[in-house]
Amino acid sequence: MADSLASGLPGAAPNPAGLVEVLLNVSLTGTMLLRPLYAAGSEELIDFDWVRLNNSAQRMLRLPEHPAQSFLTLFPSARQVGVFSFYQAAFLSGQLAHRQNLYQHDGLDGYYVLAAQRHEDLLVVNFSDANEQSRTTIEKELRASQARETAARAAAERQRGELERVFEQAPVAIAVYRGPQYIIELANPTVCRLWGRTAEQIVGKGLFEALPEVAGMGYEELLDGVMATGVPYVAHAMEAVHEREGRRDTVYWDFVYVPMYEADGSIYGAMVVATEVTEQVLGRRQLEEKERQTNFLNEELQAANEEILANNAELGSAQQQLRQLNQQLEARVQERTYQLEEQQSLLRQILGQLPAAVATLSGPEHRFAFANAGYQQLVAGRATLGQTVAEALPEVVEQGIINLLDHVYASREPFIGREIALILVTEEGVPTQHYFDFTYQPLVDGQNQVQGILVFAIDVTEQVRTRRQTETLQAAMLAVAQRQQAERENVYQLFEQAPAAICLMRERGHRIDYLNPAYQALFPGQLLQGKTLAQVQPDARELLTLFDGVYATGTTQTQREVPLTVAPSDQPAEARYFDFTYQAYREQGRIVGVSLFGTDVTDRVLARQAREAQQAELQRIFEQAPVAIAIMRGPQLIIELANAAVGAIWGRPPAQTLGRPYFEALPDTAGQGFEEILHGVLQTGEAFSIVEAPVQLARAHTGLPTQGYVNFIFQPLYGEDRQITGLIAMGTEVTDQVLARQQVHTLNQELRTANEELNDANKRLTRTNTDLDTFVYSASHDLKSPITNIEGLLLALRQQLPPAAMQAELVARLLSMMDGAVSRFQETLGHLTDVSRLQQVLLGQPAEAVELPALVEAVRLDMLPEFTAAGATLTVDVAGCPTLYFSAKNLRSMLYNLLSNAVKYRDPARPAHVELRCHPSPGQVVLEVQDNGMGLSELQQSELFRLFRRLHTHVPGSGVGLYMVKKMVDNADGTLAVQSQPGAGSTFTITLPLPTPPQA
Repeated sequence: MADSLASGLPGAAPNPAGLVEVLLNVSLTGTMLLRPLYAAGSEELIDFDWVRLNNSAQRMLRLPEHPAQSFLTLFPSARQVGVFSFYQAAFLSGQLAHRQNLYQHDGLDGYYVLAAQRHEDLLVVNFSDANEQSRTTIEKELRASQARETAARAAAERQRGELERVFEQAPVAIAVYRGPQYIIELANPTVCRLWGRTAEQIVGKGLFEALPEVAGMGYEELLDGVMATGVPYVAHAMEAVHEREGRRDTVYWDFVYVPMYEADGSIYGAMVVATEVTEQVLGRRQLEEKERQTNFLNEELQAANEEILANNAELGSAQQQLRQLNQQLEARVQERTYQLEEQQSLLRQILGQLPAAVATLSGPEHRFAFANAGYQQLVAGRATLGQTVAEALPEVVEQGIINLLDHVYASREPFIGREIALILVTEEGVPTQHYFDFTYQPLVDGQNQVQGILVFAIDVTEQVRTRRQTETLQAAMLAVAQRQQAERENVYQLFEQAPAAICLMRERGHRIDYLNPAYQALFPGQLLQGKTLAQVQPDARELLTLFDGVYATGTTQTQREVPLTVAPSDQPAEARYFDFTYQAYREQGRIVGVSLFGTDVTDRVLARQAREAQQAELQRIFEQAPVAIAIMRGPQLIIELANAAVGAIWGRPPAQTLGRPYFEALPDTAGQGFEEILHGVLQTGEAFSIVEAPVQLARAHTGLPTQGYVNFIFQPLYGEDRQITGLIAMGTEVTDQVLARQQVHTLNQELRTANEELNDANKRLTRTNTDLDTFVYSASHDLKSPITNIEGLLLALRQQLPPAAMQAELVARLLSMMDGAVSRFQETLGHLTDVSRLQQVLLGQPAEAVELPALVEAVRLDMLPEFTAAGATLTVDVAGCPTLYFSAKNLRSMLYNLLSNAVKYRDPARPAHVELRCHPSPGQVVLEVQDNGMGLSELQQSELFRLFRRLHTHVPGSGVGLYMVKKMVDNADGTLAVQSQPGAGSTFTITLPLPTPPQA
């Protein structure tokens, strides 16, 4: 059985989508299908998306069938006037809701009657112009409400403007602070000038951040008190320091701190109103000084003079402020006048572009004050401004139009006419019959007095003539049907052989009177003859409504490409597509039934679907191709197609180039040889390839280099006549590869040069190090004998000196100093020998597999007496690093030095505790020695690894140990770092890379 409700076929399964399609097409009123939009993560309904607009809605709203933007985006004023709330409530309640309103926003101006109800997840809205209903009262109320709203808005705007002017031009300093940090929200020019800052420097910052020089002068406490108590604070001549014009000025203020309140009564900040009284304070102080130097009369005279000068200065300042105020007022008046002129121009532009005829008539004589292009077209351009209607259009006088205008003007009642016949004279002077739908609407002023009439007319002549022609045609068809009544059986015979599906249903109940075999084949096994549609399909109420409409109105309905599932008894079901037409069936001028005609269009639909699918697939392949592709047509190389990859090379979106000549769309490629290449392909028909061709492209704005390199092939395109019609360009950009190769070549050249210089430097350094090692070894060896001799001579001297001389204080002190000098000399020689040995150790110790736990245990046993004597404890955790590849001797030396230092530099105030840890890290191993000893300052840490550098003298040492450890770690491409804090201890961290174990 067929499964389409909208097919209009008895016995077919319901198809709501098809029925909606029919209803939307035939509806004479606007119908919208809206889908709700919700806020992210909640169920709050915030907008509607357009699903569908029928033809009437598209015409009334001047929108496409499927608008891309949301409802509130296209009609933002719907929220303020309550239309969105009406839709929202109708959807949430699920009940049928009605509304009437005057909507004069977002490009619309008219009265609308709305009906809305939810259907599943959609909101169905039907609306129409309420011209058929009386709307005088509604219109007056709405217009009065709008007038009040406009007046209130204007008053609020004036008040706001007045407040802004007062704030900006106030001769006193005004600022507003918000929150406990006293963020500066507002600051007028006076306070900015007195503070020595611009508004950009202080607004949005805390008061004491913007004016750090006044911090600590008592203002914080005053503001805190106002915020806490809500009691204003008034100060006189309070001192402050401000940085103004590069200098610090001590100033004095008279000010008041006033609390600022939120709507709920809470205090959110404070406002300050202040005047600088520095001159008055300084003058008063000068006056007080002079009081001690002169008599009372001179003091009075001086005060009078100062007051006169101050008054003159204030008068001059007031005059200057008055002039500035006048200038600002004049500028604002000019700006407001310009805005008003722009609004009037926009209104005239909108009225001029309306598809209807619009005019305004002023006074009881009905003189033309305005007429848009549509009105002038109707009256052949005779609506001259200032003329009366009777003067401009004399032919309408005898037709009663002037009397009708007089009645509207006098009664204040609008007139609405439908299909009014009116004769107008054309430009050639020929009287022509017209039919109009028009409205005469009285225009009133602010005192509710009629000033004129608004004319809004739509020429419906073509509709009237079409309807009358249709009625005439139907009468003719009826006559033909009467003449063919006797031949009905013959016609039925033709129907029997027709490939189209035909069915005739009679009477109001749609009883099936006739169906041909083609129609019966759609419903195998069903007896349809003589049954009503309700009996065949009792659940198909929408289908019954459709047939009722055709039967009642005689309006023909069509459905295109209706899908049906046809299931013959001996064959599998298959999907077919039909075009259906439903027409009124008349006898003797009276509708007696409905006829149905269906044509199988399956082949056409399947062919189109296959073609569309193929085109879509080709388009997807083209758009997603990883290579750049462009198609250019004609001798001017008009860019017909361009995918995203070629747009990336050009540095322009493909949409900017389509339909334009190549060298016009990409003028930067001209003059680089492409003209000859492309036109050569068009002339010769031979493909042309370029490899790593340099090209300059204006695409710096995309982040890509303007100098690019491309590989492209240009091939000719042929038409059906084998003539070249254009060419196709395919290729890729290889800029990165070319630049990388060039960079690698340059780097290789630089690397070879650097290697040569490095080899030379290494050779020189090797010779220098060898010479230095030889010198150090020789110097330490050669100096040992003299210092040993000096030590022997001192011993002999002690033996030869008499006891009395040995008892002398000076002699004993000199001998002790000489012994110390000899010891230090010997220690220095030992250090030089250690350094020489360290160099040999670093160069001659190969890496080997070291079992770290065994090595650490050996070091611990060697140092056990030292730890025991110091009362120190050692904790070891090296299970995470069982084996290391390193020089065993160097690793032992490193651990020994770090553990020894941890014991040496312990804090006597607490028991010493040392931890040795090891753990792996990606690509490396980490050794840590942590103690709770004396710790190091930042300065000491910066000196820690220098040769012969000792930071503590209360324990023995050479200053070589940590230097040796650092050298060993560096030689293994590792790092040695220390984290320390005086009194808390130190942590030494050794990070070593994980080398590849030596191969057997």
